[in-house]
Amino acid sequence: MSFFKTKPTELRAVSTNHEEYAEKGRRLLRLAEEVGTRNGSRTSRLRDEESDFIHSYPSELDLQARQEIKLAVQAAEHFRIAGEHFWFESASAYALAAATAMEALKDPTKAAELFTEAAIVMEKVDSNFADEYYRRAISQHCDASQYNAGAMLEERMANNHARKKDFEASIEEYQRASKLYAAGDKHDSADRTKDRAAYFLGKVGRVQDAAFSYQRHATHQARQNTKKFNVPHVSLRAGVLLLSDCLRRSPELDYSEMRKMMEETYLLDCRFEESREHAFLVDLMQCVAHRDLDKFADALFSFDSLSEFDDLMLEALEGIKNAIVDRSNKS
Repeated sequence: MSFFKTKPTELRAVSTNHEEYAEKGRRLLRLAEEVGTRNGSRTSRLRDEESDFIHSYPSELDLQARQEIKLAVQAAEHFRIAGEHFWFESASAYALAAATAMEALKDPTKAAELFTEAAIVMEKVDSNFADEYYRRAISQHCDASQYNAGAMLEERMANNHARKKDFEASIEEYQRASKLYAAGDKHDSADRTKDRAAYFLGKVGRVQDAAFSYQRHATHQARQNTKKFNVPHVSLRAGVLLLSDCLRRSPELDYSEMRKMMEETYLLDCRFEESREHAFLVDLMQCVAHRDLDKFADALFSFDSLSEFDDLMLEALEGIKNAIVDRSNKS
């Protein structure tokens, strides 16, 4: 058996002629627009003449629409390869293909896929403009009853807004994502996005809204057999936030809202009254009433050693601590 040595492979860098790809993209886009113009004139002529043979044409129109989509997508891909200076043209070409799939083919799945591609490219140029494409894609997913796919895009928009520190917009997108996930029976994902919306409500200073949002979240968890054990944890977050907000809004010790929330939680989960989360909330209220900063520190240390608090909870607990200090100083 003979063996032959192969020549060593040479690796060479491949440079992309960006302008060449851009020119090919323009040519393909012009062809797509020409096909679209012919398609549109054929449709209008048929409607005007009310031909008896109208049912023999849709297959041809369908083929023309598919050809238009194919050319527009090829143009978009060429613009995409051409580099960052042509990303806007790429997104516009994807959007043209999506609009054709939506209007001519009545294919919401294909339209959603192409609007999503347009949005992904446009994110690099103008994130606000990209949101418009995402919303169109979500609308098409909903028309096709693909709620989970639409929810994933809503969540992506929410994450983008959060990275830009636009938390109010992020909250709205997380809430929409939660509803779509629930419609698609993705309850774990719905709960996750609900939790994120409540978290950002607290971060923007809407602490009472965040507390009530967590309480609604606890109510929803109590209805699911596999998640009933999460009720004390979620109710603790609601209680700490509500207590800090009550102390911030009024120097008087008014625990009426806290009592109401805890009584509602007793009805949700009879085990809550004997839980460590309930004991911790009671300790916090007693610390404020007795102006006992040492007991507050002990309670916090004991609880946090087993369950770490995130930054939102730490901010709320700092507000409670400051209320204890202020009451001690006034006395």
